[in-house]
Amino acid sequence: MSGSLRVLSLLALACVLPGCGGGGQATIPPVTPPVTPAEHASVSVDVNTVLVQPFTGFGVEWDPYSFPPSAADWQTTLNRLSYMRPSLFRVMSMATDYCLGFDQSGTPIYVWNQGDAAAQQALWQTFRILDYAQANNIDVILGEWSWPSSLPTPGASAIAGPDDPRWARIVADFVTYLTGTKHYTVIKYYNYMNEPNGAWMWPAGQTPNFSQWSTGILNLRAQFNSHSLNAVSIVGPDNAWDWQWLDQAAQQIPGSTGAWDMHWYATDAETTGDSIQQLLYTKRTMLLSTDVNAAAKPRFLAEAGMLDGKTAADQNPRVKLFEYGVLMADLGAQVARAGWTGANAWDLDDAMHTSGNNLKMWGFWNTYSAPGDAAEGIRPWFYTWSLMSRLFPKGSAIVSTNGDSALPGFRSMAATWTSGANTEATVMLVNDEDSDCTITLTAASLGKKDLYEYNYFAADRPVDGSGFPVLKKTLTGADLAGGIRVELPARGVVFLTTAAN
Repeated sequence: MSGSLRVLSLLALACVLPGCGGGGQATIPPVTPPVTPAEHASVSVDVNTVLVQPFTGFGVEWDPYSFPPSAADWQTTLNRLSYMRPSLFRVMSMATDYCLGFDQSGTPIYVWNQGDAAAQQALWQTFRILDYAQANNIDVILGEWSWPSSLPTPGASAIAGPDDPRWARIVADFVTYLTGTKHYTVIKYYNYMNEPNGAWMWPAGQTPNFSQWSTGILNLRAQFNSHSLNAVSIVGPDNAWDWQWLDQAAQQIPGSTGAWDMHWYATDAETTGDSIQQLLYTKRTMLLSTDVNAAAKPRFLAEAGMLDGKTAADQNPRVKLFEYGVLMADLGAQVARAGWTGANAWDLDDAMHTSGNNLKMWGFWNTYSAPGDAAEGIRPWFYTWSLMSRLFPKGSAIVSTNGDSALPGFRSMAATWTSGANTEATVMLVNDEDSDCTITLTAASLGKKDLYEYNYFAADRPVDGSGFPVLKKTLTGADLAGGIRVELPARGVVFLTTAAN
């Protein structure tokens, strides 16, 4: 998240949601405006009505650190990620990490050409992140924040914008080095520039220029093709709040974009009032009608978080509060219900980024804290996001749930997937209101199943000694065909899954 991000209010968005298929998937039902609150509602899971397949999954931003963790904190971080099981990492840095500039002939000078020791010294954090992703089969969005204007360019002008072909060339050489020499097969996507629609990503006084950015995307795709990097998809437009960049990209450069992504830092009102689902459904419809290959392309939020509470120092202290975990669960559910294939949380660890003299407080924890400082521990929202990552895995099918409109501030999400010879399923129920509710949950085709329940409520969120979620209870032989009752106290989330993990 960069600069003074301000999401446009969508509460007045008038959205007609016509039926829209695509890629053989079922039509996603339109959002029904909430009605008078009720004490009880019924939710029906239809596993035969698929909204999204395959699901990209839930992931997290994991960048090289401004303040790298100690060896012990690195291991703690890996242990926590191993519990989370994210499906996706977004890993952003700068070309100055691997390119020393250009020689007199205009040839790039790379750290790996200075020997393995030089490459390791310059890129050890990137290697460590990619090593973990490779070992755990986690897809990676690799990328750079902005063009490297500070690179030495003897006898030539500096790289002055995203359309400079020299930037595309060195990016392609870097990705070739990582995928060829280093054998990282998990680099599936490349993000050429962070939030290119934002004035904060351009030099002071320069207006963001779609033409320059899109020319850079065309340059990069050509470079990737010439480097035999056909398996690496370019993601875009990576826009923040200005949704027209997505429309323009779909109209002008669909052939060079292999996955569609946006950033969204949502207000509480947008989240509890369905605006996320409404707008993402509208944009999905636009993509399917504009890009002939859109149905086969992933579409995800590459950065996702909550906006209310953000400070001028680009911090959100609310990540320390219980409520943040409920809101992020609601956001994730709406992403999937709208027919998008996943979302990436911003972000893993406060120690990764700075804003002036401050750390950007957005993480699940802060490894830069003094030893023993409570800030180093796991914050509440890890609870819901880690369970979402584990229980809605990469490759699963997001299936239809009906009945949400009976309760304002209530959301449901369901998925099925195959594990060996078994068909597994997960349902997430989110209550974003201050009142309790009771849900009758049915899934006729699932019959009787053992269900494992996790609870996330202010006074009821069991954890183990590492701070990881643990089961609240097991419902043996739960009759989903006949329906089961689920109690949701105010402000909380319940996960019900057949997966014993």
